[in-house]
Amino acid sequence: MILTETGRRLLPVAMDVTARLDATLRSIANPPVEGKLSLGIPDDHGREKLAQIVADFSRDQPGIELNVTCSLSAGFPEALRRGALDLAIYEVEAVSPSEELLIEDPTCWVSSAERDFTDVEPLPVALFDEACWWRDAAIASLEAQGRPYRIVYSSQSVLGVLAAVRAGMAIGLLGRSSLDAGLLVLTDAMSFGPTPTSKLVMKSKGAARTDAIDAMRQTIRRAFHAA
Repeated sequence: MILTETGRRLLPVAMDVTARLDATLRSIANPPVEGKLSLGIPDDHGREKLAQIVADFSRDQPGIELNVTCSLSAGFPEALRRGALDLAIYEVEAVSPSEELLIEDPTCWVSSAERDFTDVEPLPVALFDEACWWRDAAIASLEAQGRPYRIVYSSQSVLGVLAAVRAGMAIGLLGRSSLDAGLLVLTDAMSFGPTPTSKLVMKSKGAARTDAIDAMRQTIRRAFHAA
């Protein structure tokens, strides 16, 4: 079954109506609150989720002033400890009791589908910079393979590593959620050592549980669970 032309025209209208109804029901069940909230969200996940989270939150909680930091998430735990952020989303290898798991993303070694690295030595690799635990995981996997390698590119973001890999200048360790048709998974084909599963978590500063933080937690859960 497929939509008619009229159905296709009506679909975005219907989606907008149901979204407004959902927001109204949430506002009735959870009266709007006021205050300020500082949120940290990683730039690689932020591109897809930030607009949805901000739009939903601003519609449901117009009385809260939102300050968003979208950057490399390695510094978010320290920012929470200092109180610079009220709530943050970031990636870890192991989840602590104070962190709420949002999604899991297995990692794998990838290359451009246009270049074969099978016989290239030393193996050129693109890594995250030294502030990210992904770099240590990648180096451990390379050394477990016992094959010579050289670091030809370092970046603070997924976009940077992806650019180097897509250009064919290096292989890189990436989450499977970042892959597209132009990339080739190498983990099994080239006998790399085991690679971890990245876990995206949410945490608030200290034991803080304000109405604003609770409202944003609910918005973030909906955004990620809807995916």
